[in-house]
Amino acid sequence: MEKNSVNNKVERPQNKHLKPFKKGECGNPDGRPLGQRNYATIYREALIKLGKLNNKTPEELEEEILSMGLLNARRGDYRFYKDILDRLYGTPVSRTELTGKDGKDIINKVSIEIINGNQTTGESDIPDQLSV
Repeated sequence: MEKNSVNNKVERPQNKHLKPFKKGECGNPDGRPLGQRNYATIYREALIKLGKLNNKTPEELEEEILSMGLLNARRGDYRFYKDILDRLYGTPVSRTELTGKDGKDIINKVSIEIINGNQTTGESDIPDQLSV
């Protein structure tokens, strides 16, 4: 029985027609079709249309929608509020701090050795510069 490894690729029938792009070739050279509207435009037009039906301005409707989103968020349901804000303003960028407060490494070299399994005895070849 042959074990499945990195070298043994399973050929899937739906992948037979797929070919990688050549260097410098774009998958969508014509870009977005003309007349295709983005989400912010569709959202704004919907607010205008609803505003006319309810005798309100689009700004008043948007304020009501965001208020309802905040009420739902306070109850623990962030989905609608998050989706609207992510689509209109983009998903926030999350940043990860790679250094400590003082600018030094968070994990010292000895800890990295232990994590990687390179340290078999209780001693390290690297001098312990940071006290753990």
